[in-house]
Amino acid sequence: MSFDCLATLMTPFIDSHCHLTDPAFAQDLDAVIGRMKNAGMTAAVTIGCEDRDIEPLRALLDRFPGFLFGAWAVHPEYPDAREADADEIAERASEPGMVAVGETGLDFYWCKEPLDWQRDRFRRHIEAARRAQKPLIVHARNAEAAALEILKSEAAGEVGFVMHCFCGTLETARGVVNAGGHVSFTGNLTFKKNAELRAIAAALPLEKLMIETDAPYMAPVPYRGKRCEPWHGSRPCHCPRQEFGF
Repeated sequence: MSFDCLATLMTPFIDSHCHLTDPAFAQDLDAVIGRMKNAGMTAAVTIGCEDRDIEPLRALLDRFPGFLFGAWAVHPEYPDAREADADEIAERASEPGMVAVGETGLDFYWCKEPLDWQRDRFRRHIEAARRAQKPLIVHARNAEAAALEILKSEAAGEVGFVMHCFCGTLETARGVVNAGGHVSFTGNLTFKKNAELRAIAAALPLEKLMIETDAPYMAPVPYRGKRCEPWHGSRPCHCPRQEFGF
């Protein structure tokens, strides 16, 4: 391993989006947290996506105050999930250690029209974020442009938002920035086939970029195909810095 690679692994960083309440971490979470700290991580935001995540999320934030932070909403992939109202979501977003509303947004990959329920849920979550004065964590799979239109129409830039695991076009990415949002990339930035995605990242203002893992999903090269862990977030950071002149 080169000295440059060692320096990259020990550079302090935050994973802005992971799922530590996922069953994939049930057996060795303490070891995962230890590896995060050993890699130089200073914090991580762990996301809850449905009712069953609420209590485990609270427990994690209680165990690791100042290191783990949280967000919660009802994920757009779940059409049959209980619909929490804006007041409930805002209340949860205001609990100790909670820093955002999400994961929310639109998903046109797993879910097919009619999707009025999904758009209504998204708008409800934006209203909750406004009430709580917390930013939004936006999921937009095969729906980046459509999600951006709703974010603009609801003036979500007033509270702030990040479009996570971005896979859209440069036009949409610039639209996110112009609307007051951030663009976040996962380990997909390191995949060989994703040269166009790396070019999009390189074209955006550095202060509008965020790095995440979406752990336990989206493991970067050289961990692709394995369980992703938050400390793997050093790899997407390293990719643009080393190869694209950031």
